[in-house]
Amino acid sequence: MLHYKNSTRFLRAACAALLFTSACNPASGSPDGQDDITQAASGALLTSGVSFKTVLGSRYVGAQNNGGGAVIATATAAQAWEKFTIDDINGGALESGDSIFIIAGNGQYFQAANGGGSTLNAASSNRLGWETFRIVKQNGSGVIANGDVVGLQTVTTGHWVSAENGGGSTVFAYGAALGPWEQLTISGLPTGTPPPQQTRVVGYLPNWYGSYASWVGKVDFSKLTHVNLAFALGDANGHLQLASDSDLATFVNAAHAKGVKVFPSLCGGGGDSQITPFYQPAKVDAFVDHIIDYVVSHNMDGIDVDVEAPDRMGATYDTFIAKLIAKARPRGLPVTAAVSQWMQYGMSDTTLRSFDFITIMSYDNTGTWTGPGEHSSYSQAVDALSYYANKGVPANKMVLGVPFYGYCWGNCGGGQSSTYVLYKDILAKYPNAWNSDWINADGAQYSYNGLATMRAKAALAKQYGGIMIWELAGDVATSSDQSLLRAIDGSVH
Repeated sequence: MLHYKNSTRFLRAACAALLFTSACNPASGSPDGQDDITQAASGALLTSGVSFKTVLGSRYVGAQNNGGGAVIATATAAQAWEKFTIDDINGGALESGDSIFIIAGNGQYFQAANGGGSTLNAASSNRLGWETFRIVKQNGSGVIANGDVVGLQTVTTGHWVSAENGGGSTVFAYGAALGPWEQLTISGLPTGTPPPQQTRVVGYLPNWYGSYASWVGKVDFSKLTHVNLAFALGDANGHLQLASDSDLATFVNAAHAKGVKVFPSLCGGGGDSQITPFYQPAKVDAFVDHIIDYVVSHNMDGIDVDVEAPDRMGATYDTFIAKLIAKARPRGLPVTAAVSQWMQYGMSDTTLRSFDFITIMSYDNTGTWTGPGEHSSYSQAVDALSYYANKGVPANKMVLGVPFYGYCWGNCGGGQSSTYVLYKDILAKYPNAWNSDWINADGAQYSYNGLATMRAKAALAKQYGGIMIWELAGDVATSSDQSLLRAIDGSVH
């Protein structure tokens, strides 16, 4: 992306002995030390009558006494205790990787004590981090259907809901992986036509405009599906650095409260020296583990890879992406990539098609390195989508990138003869700029996207996998009818 700136055995025995009491279950109310990880949006999707049957022992997961106590897996048929309501936090179709709440018949929530690694109960009245689970298909991605084998992973610690011995007694939340004890067959989902997939609107937000917490009140989450935080870079040991833990938590919590997914975006244009050394053969496995640990520990929803150094990609990059997907997908974490035609020789077509979706950077066709010209026209967007279609990328995996910025050539101010300039700054200087894509005034020329072109691109993107924005900081507030994000929202809904 443009412009980088810079002791289990004892626990099992104790709780099994107390299986028919609530002694292993915390009382309802906010548990001490629980962070406010998730407050679901009011538009979340509720699906009742859902059951989970262990694959290994064919026993149904149940909430003892229909809620208020332990979670068990003893029943051979799904009756009241074994039927739950799923609250899909981001709404739409239930997909692998979605964050959910699980509600017992009495209205109480499944809760992983301490966020995971310990007991599981159906006795909580909270909708916070300990009650939030990520539902993950064992194989593949996308919409979850009846009969699919899934796992339930705590978002706080990454542990899995686990029926000891495949069922017959207590269910815990301490599984380290989606293994035989953790595999559940889901049933009771609606069988009609699934809700239409929401058009993706992906916005990049760089970390050089102040803290992410300061953006919580500025970002209009209601008009976005994803935010990619730019850019996560490796330190000397390959551990990711992006922002402070508290800063990220504030932003991620706010986004999740509105049903918006948050990914860290790795690398960025110019950041390759802090990413590419770590996917070399001797370091790639540890680097992949670092990435996964970072995403899980910060309650993020996926990983975006934005390496823009094709001469430092090639076979080592292909191997890195394959390993990253192999570790991420079982956890329900999508892996996406920002791509562009000029650097496509840096990865194989197999790797290109392996991403959950790609964001196509259809901009920078001109810039400070060229003379004046259109840097992001509608026809260039059509050409870019055609290019990736010819590469075999499915239409629903192609997300069209659009700019919330432009370029100036000539008398650009501050002694500059060419520069990158945000849309909002062009608009501040030329109040009618929203009505055009080109300005020739005061000895300067500007290329950018105005409202009409942005609406046309959004309508085009709706026929594919959605629209991506570089960069959210470039827009005016969506309360203004000159807002580009507001124009996009009007076209995709």
